[in-house]
Amino acid sequence: MSNLDPRHDWLRQYADGTASAETTAQLERALREDAAFRKLFLEYLNVDLALSTGAAHVESEPEAKVVQFPKPTRRVVMAWAAAAAVVLLAGLAAFWFSGRPKHGTEKAGPYLAIVIDQTPEARWSGANAPRGIGHALGRERCRLENGAATLHLDNGVELLLRGPAELQLHSVDHGTLYRGQLSARVPEGARGFRVDAPGLNVVDLGTEFSVAVDESGQPKVHVFKGKVRAALPSVPASRTELMAGESARFDVAQGKVSRAPEDRALFPALEDDARLPRTTGQVRYLRRAPESVRAGTFEHNAIMIFEEQADVVLPEDVTVVRGASNQQDAPEPSVPEKVTLPAGTRVRSYYVHFDRVGKGARDVESKGSITFDRPVLGMVIPFIALKQTNPWLCRAGTAYEAALNVTLEMRFLGWKDYKRNPNTSGRFDEVHLGADGRTVTMDLLTGWAVDQFRVLVKADEK
Repeated sequence: MSNLDPRHDWLRQYADGTASAETTAQLERALREDAAFRKLFLEYLNVDLALSTGAAHVESEPEAKVVQFPKPTRRVVMAWAAAAAVVLLAGLAAFWFSGRPKHGTEKAGPYLAIVIDQTPEARWSGANAPRGIGHALGRERCRLENGAATLHLDNGVELLLRGPAELQLHSVDHGTLYRGQLSARVPEGARGFRVDAPGLNVVDLGTEFSVAVDESGQPKVHVFKGKVRAALPSVPASRTELMAGESARFDVAQGKVSRAPEDRALFPALEDDARLPRTTGQVRYLRRAPESVRAGTFEHNAIMIFEEQADVVLPEDVTVVRGASNQQDAPEPSVPEKVTLPAGTRVRSYYVHFDRVGKGARDVESKGSITFDRPVLGMVIPFIALKQTNPWLCRAGTAYEAALNVTLEMRFLGWKDYKRNPNTSGRFDEVHLGADGRTVTMDLLTGWAVDQFRVLVKADEK
């Protein structure tokens, strides 16, 4: 192994806590696939040796050579020992037990989408089916037996599934509809999104479209906006481009395509409400309140936000933060604007919830923004303020986290000199109200706990 092998940098980045998700995945894959690298990695776990000589020696194989590793600093020794053990166990466990999962415990892959809405009569089935709004989907095949549900994929694609339907997401760019009705809205950055149906491939060319598969397995396609390319893979001549307003039926058995006006009731239209908050990055807006925001109820490495109350009159004065806290490296943080909303103020309340997948000492970061259609009055962040406002603003039917560990680790909150306890990574959470007065940007990190706070928006005029 060359002294310039990039895997040495992977180890150093993981120890320093700077490794990206991609780098971590590469490191774990190398541990699974390369026996020599695993042995070198075991030697690198000997922190005292690495600190004193900067070298590790493998004697168990004839061709082993002395290999120079990047020398870790003493500042990261303890973190390195813990982090390296985690990677080692994960890599070796995956290596020794891959291909032999116990029944009922295997996972098909990471989460790819979140259920952001569903009708009251929606009913999912199957061992890996989501349990409702706020829950995530991975690569497992799932069934929606009744009702309709809206999914937000991690690349921004929005899917409306109407049951009875059966869907499998292979990636954020590709899914298969086995039966039922599916509509897709594809943003510019996700162009090329593909939906397969029995015997049919449909590829987005910058559009909003729908696919329906009837009980006999025959697929139909309709385009609302833009255009798509559809084809029967077994019949090259079937390749067809459909424009906005056009529909086509595909006879898989006979290899035929017929264009004809289609019953629009076959193709559910996606909601397009300008009043809905617009999100960017890893922020997901849930169009209905979830059943719970308690830690561990549902997990995803994205920030979720939902409306609690549409119009509430505050019975007491409430102190909120308006200014910025995104000053990670500022030597002397500026004081965010602190505002007291007087009793009698009418507000619309939104709840922000970030519960990473799993728990651990390594922080997971999620960031993005949300823009409301009304001015933001301020953010309710300290736990004592959340507790004060819970009786008036909590959504009926939603279970809230009662623990104290929901407060953000912010550098300064505006009340007084704040005890500067950052996250495990040494970085602070950041929340900022933009110059437009309607956009809240967030950069949150969490390891063991959940992050939660409120955003109060001016209620609609009456």
